[in-house]
Amino acid sequence: MFHQSKTKTPLAKSNSDRLSNSKNVDFQLLPNSAISTVLIADEEPEVRDALSVAVRRWAQEEQRNVEPFFVENGQQAVDYVEKMGDKNPPFLAILDLRMPQMNGLESAQIISEFCPQIPIIITASHNEIDEKLIQKADDFANQNSHMGFIIRTNSSHLLKVALEFEIGKLEIPEEEQKEVNKGLLGNLKGKLSQILN
Repeated sequence: MFHQSKTKTPLAKSNSDRLSNSKNVDFQLLPNSAISTVLIADEEPEVRDALSVAVRRWAQEEQRNVEPFFVENGQQAVDYVEKMGDKNPPFLAILDLRMPQMNGLESAQIISEFCPQIPIIITASHNEIDEKLIQKADDFANQNSHMGFIIRTNSSHLLKVALEFEIGKLEIPEEEQKEVNKGLLGNLKGKLSQILN
């Protein structure tokens, strides 16, 4: 069972502390295989922190034993997935759309080819200006049942709700998706109104 603490776990702290601009990720700090990993790829530390909080809140509510693992760019995300392979692939990959070396869309395409069982959520900032790239990412997510796309918010509560909605969609078999989407949208609207009011 996942237990949330007010401080970062030693793994999350050491993982975050060791991030650098180096091309290769030091995979010696990979999580224990008994814990499912949520791979978070974003160059901005504050975004990684917000996504980590959202993932931990979701995991606590769902009683999932997951830990975030952070990388700074799409190439590091691809390297991580290739390193883990079939042994212990991430439970979920959350990729920022705009990153150095390789963007989230490019890395999602490579990860999908290498490990199609990994659900992927691509995120974009609400002030992202590249409309064509956003449209490509959204189209790619809509064409693949294991993919989702969200516009990030600065509120970790709203981010958790958006992640919860996308994860809920990803975990449902495609034939049941349309019916369940109605219920998910209702729940999402209810949670959003609780948070905003």
